[in-house]
Amino acid sequence: MIRAQRLISLSAAALMALAATVFVASDAGPASADPAPSRYPYSNRDVGFSEVGWDFTTPGGIGDHLDRMQAFVPGRTPIIRAWTDFHTYAFKDATDAIQMNFDHLDRTVMEAHRKGMRPLVTLFGSPSWLNGGHFPTGDPTQDPPETWLPTDSEGWKTLVDQTVQHYGPPPGSPPGTPPIVDAFEIWNEPNIDGFGKYDGVYGADGVIRPGDGRYDTGADATATLARYWELVKIASTEIRSTCGQCYVLAGGSAGLGAIHGDATRSPSAWLDWGYAHGYKDTFDAVAHHPYSEMNDAPETPKCGAPWENLFGPPADDTPGQICGELAAVRDVMVRRDDAGKKIWGTEWGYGLTSTNPAWWWSMKRDQMVKGVRMWQAQDYTGPLVLFSYRDSKGNPYGIVEEEGFVKKDLGLYDDLSLAFTNPDLRVPFKSQSGIGGYDLADPRDRVVPFDYEHTGKLDHLLVYRPGTGIVYVLRRKATVGTERPSFETVFRSTNGIGGFNLSSTNDQIISYDFAHTGRQDYLVLYRPGTGVVYVVGHASDGSFWPVYTSTSGIGGYDLSSTKDRLVAYDHEHTGKLDHLVAYRPGDNVLFILQHSAAGPFETVVGSHQGIDGFALTSPNDQVIAYDYAHTGKQDALLLYRPGAGLVTIVGHAAGNTFWPHLISSSGIAGYDLADSRDRIVAFDYAHTGMADHLAVYRPGTGYLDVVRHDPADTYSAVHVSHLGVGSVGWFDLRNAQDRIVAYDFGHTGSADHLLLYRPGGRAVTIGTR
Repeated sequence: MIRAQRLISLSAAALMALAATVFVASDAGPASADPAPSRYPYSNRDVGFSEVGWDFTTPGGIGDHLDRMQAFVPGRTPIIRAWTDFHTYAFKDATDAIQMNFDHLDRTVMEAHRKGMRPLVTLFGSPSWLNGGHFPTGDPTQDPPETWLPTDSEGWKTLVDQTVQHYGPPPGSPPGTPPIVDAFEIWNEPNIDGFGKYDGVYGADGVIRPGDGRYDTGADATATLARYWELVKIASTEIRSTCGQCYVLAGGSAGLGAIHGDATRSPSAWLDWGYAHGYKDTFDAVAHHPYSEMNDAPETPKCGAPWENLFGPPADDTPGQICGELAAVRDVMVRRDDAGKKIWGTEWGYGLTSTNPAWWWSMKRDQMVKGVRMWQAQDYTGPLVLFSYRDSKGNPYGIVEEEGFVKKDLGLYDDLSLAFTNPDLRVPFKSQSGIGGYDLADPRDRVVPFDYEHTGKLDHLLVYRPGTGIVYVLRRKATVGTERPSFETVFRSTNGIGGFNLSSTNDQIISYDFAHTGRQDYLVLYRPGTGVVYVVGHASDGSFWPVYTSTSGIGGYDLSSTKDRLVAYDHEHTGKLDHLVAYRPGDNVLFILQHSAAGPFETVVGSHQGIDGFALTSPNDQVIAYDYAHTGKQDALLLYRPGAGLVTIVGHAAGNTFWPHLISSSGIAGYDLADSRDRIVAFDYAHTGMADHLAVYRPGTGYLDVVRHDPADTYSAVHVSHLGVGSVGWFDLRNAQDRIVAYDFGHTGSADHLLLYRPGGRAVTIGTR
């Protein structure tokens, strides 16, 4: 692991302090702090927790438990899902009036609200006097009273109204104060026997008539379905009459084996029936529980029976097919002209039993992180609620034990926390078969962003295969409407480029501003160990020609070692990458070269002692240009030694003096740089036109951090992933061949996308913030 992410054994006081700090930095403040009568903008970046019963006997009680949840997702304002359990807490008083004892529910809802969290209340349960007289049997797991849907519409209406009124704005609040609860879910998993029973016959006239006095899965299925949607309509009418800004969630949220293979009871079919019978306007979002079978990954396709994986591949990953229930639910919403609503994952997780072996825990970790990343990647999803944070009452779905201790695998806790709190990079392009006609089938393949059209934009890709003469230039094709991005070849050669034949496996290419125009529209091609170097320009007719050639190095640097590397750099703070850094890792050699107006190159800095703060004494040493000062100029040098944790950032002062901005022997922003595979790329993460963020990654492991230089001259990680980029794109960075370059995908003039590619494996993915 790169870092130890979280502390679990925190004192109550420490947790409270942490929670208070986090709320200040949250995406949005507590609902009660905002007097505007508008809805909180829920999104798929929101994370929630749903527990069993909310009965806690651990020291600190429910308040301590909520603090631990907050500590698990720092920077987020958690959603807390709680059930009304009307079957236990609703009663009739001496006058036969319906009442609700809110004491038990208030323990969770009010404490969560006080801490700035957002309660989601699931309206659920029916006592016998509400459901037609159904009582528990000898086996309460088979037929407890709460599984029966209410038959008394007025009684249901009353309980809903009392609940919404109770959780309105706090008493004495000024006008416009938001309610304590602004999201209500209508029932829990009504489409399965375990939670949704109704005894009746649904007639052709749309009227439900009494049944035979008992529940039968087949005979009573349609009546149960129809009754559920009646209850949604009643509840939504009551909620909206009292709370116009509240969200109403509805849907048959369960599936897997619980529907006994009956496709008519799947979440998508349940929802489609509601649309077909006029209930479209009774809910604001769809409640869904995207569980997978215990050993299935969230992306496992179930094309013939999508309800067997309530997650499954998103629709855009299987064109023309629906291979998971999430895609099936979305398909219904699109077909029913209701695509603007979101699907909320109000329960999701895996049973996590500590007795499983280490490989099993690693698999669960990856599956859960992928699930979060896949969920966040869809534009039609809302919040995702984890079931659950802590084990209780025989429930093994928690990520910590009932006593609060982390389960067997700390990595699962850390990685899941990171997935919830660090949004994944968006993936506008992905391919498993190369790019733009170039197959990326050879481990030697390399990709270089290049300003082919002299526009000041690194929006073309030069792809080459050293040792073969093969080189392509690719551009992104123009798209129309919803057409997916694609690439095409604009230049192709099997004999090198501009006279440089690319016949050696050691050949290297970089893009460079030879003409001092602010455009990286020339190529430097060199063969380290031989002294051969060309600078090549591109003409309007598509041809390339050499503007500089040498067999004895460049500007006084002899390029006589196979270790030699060249980097384009803004030495004079002009915003132009018109200087070259030539360095020899392991030999402590670093030169800075400039191209003069007269044509030749010359040395402006020649050092055999490295550079201030960093001795280039290891063959692993790397150098890149970087915009340290957020000026739009890559006029600082970042030098690092992967495998040793060393990193130094130096700036250039008057004359040819340098000074260190940063000297570290323990990596940067929590990334330890302890592996020789580690690499760093400067890019424009924030879309500001400045390459002032760093992508730090470890091919073969999945590790990728994006690091920011903060105003206080510190560094922090703004994105952390242990599964590469874009779970939907499936570039997991688990191959040692994987590489990353910064690229201008959007033709904006800034390299604000990361292009990840796997030479020899054909895979390529483009990600951005």
